[in-house]
Amino acid sequence: MTAPLQRSPAKDPGSPPEISASVFPWDLADEGLEQVLDNLQGMAGANSVYMCNLSQSTRPFRGGEYPHNPVRKRYKCEDCRIYWSPDMKHYGKIKPLRTERDFLAKTDWVEEFTTAAHKRGMKAGVELFHAWIDPRRLEKEFPDSIQVNEFGKPVITHNDGHPAVCLNSPAFQEYALGLYSDLAANYDLDYIQTCLIPYVLRTKYLTQNLPPDPIDWALVAPEKGGCFCGHCMAAAKKSGFDLEEARKELLILAKQDKQPIRKPGILAAEYLRQQPVLKRWLDFRCESVNNLYRMTSTAAKSFKPDIDIRWNHYTRTHSYYSGIDLSSFTKHVDSIRANAFVEHSDDLKLVDDKVRYLENFEKAAGDRVHWVAALDIRGKDPSVLEKSAELSSFTGCDGYALSHYGGATFENLRAVKRGLQKSKWAAHFK
Repeated sequence: MTAPLQRSPAKDPGSPPEISASVFPWDLADEGLEQVLDNLQGMAGANSVYMCNLSQSTRPFRGGEYPHNPVRKRYKCEDCRIYWSPDMKHYGKIKPLRTERDFLAKTDWVEEFTTAAHKRGMKAGVELFHAWIDPRRLEKEFPDSIQVNEFGKPVITHNDGHPAVCLNSPAFQEYALGLYSDLAANYDLDYIQTCLIPYVLRTKYLTQNLPPDPIDWALVAPEKGGCFCGHCMAAAKKSGFDLEEARKELLILAKQDKQPIRKPGILAAEYLRQQPVLKRWLDFRCESVNNLYRMTSTAAKSFKPDIDIRWNHYTRTHSYYSGIDLSSFTKHVDSIRANAFVEHSDDLKLVDDKVRYLENFEKAAGDRVHWVAALDIRGKDPSVLEKSAELSSFTGCDGYALSHYGGATFENLRAVKRGLQKSKWAAHFK
């Protein structure tokens, strides 16, 4: 049996780790809520579970078929839908859209799974996924809330070529506060997690530890480089930053030769020192992210003071360039899910790279927040997952986040448990 987890994060090394796992509402509907929780607790040692909302794309994410879903082999999500019964008094111009799928719409899944998890002594959370608003809906209904680059064009995300939402848009901020307030006021959640994409970071910086070229990814590509919209202009002015004048200077940089502008051997930090306007703009984006999470955290805690506001740190490297400055951002969240997926690659050598990353993450944020290391449980080689579950425990993390249940084989769930039995927490997983 897995030791019960206290419903508040603890740094005590003698305490059991948090082993959280993500589920989607169709997992619960198809396999049965109690069966899913049985599997996660019994096979993987999970003592925390969170349900994803506002998701997109076809699942399983990397293709293939669900390994144990008795109803379907794959599932095409409705874009950015919620699976709880919203209290509309918390919302303004932008209101959430609830699922319209018959097999999901009749149930308040947040209520059902939170109640079931707590009966088992498990923590319960909700994750708000990457976009929060269907990008097509954003284009049609709320065009003034779209990020704009230095060329005056919409900033495009990875979501099928559609635009990103501006974090300084008053309508979006009101919507964000509504989501957090609604969940905190009406559900007995232990945490609200999100991996909202603040600003687009070019793919190669997500997957490789490359020296970032601020010009290369942030300004040159015509679909990148946000945000310079009117809402951002107004927000910058309040902070004493003239974003319109900065845009003129940054536009000159963006129009230069698209070959790397920094001279060989000059680090990004030194280059930014030489380009103070570019540095100030990047800082302003981080301030915008901090402001959003300060507001959402304050709103949620006004209804439930002990609720844990969790950030899914999906950028493995150079998060500053996507708007996340960990040193200041950690003042506005209570916990972090450190995402460094390598297990799906089925390459044991990558586990060593992951361990080094997590050790560095502990140095950067471990003293400030409770944090869990993400494990991708959707690979084909259970031995890689087992070794990662064993070795990652020694990095300073407070537990793991298993992603995602529906795409994981049962053998992978058992591999997590075997790894935990060899980890620094082995006493809790006999």
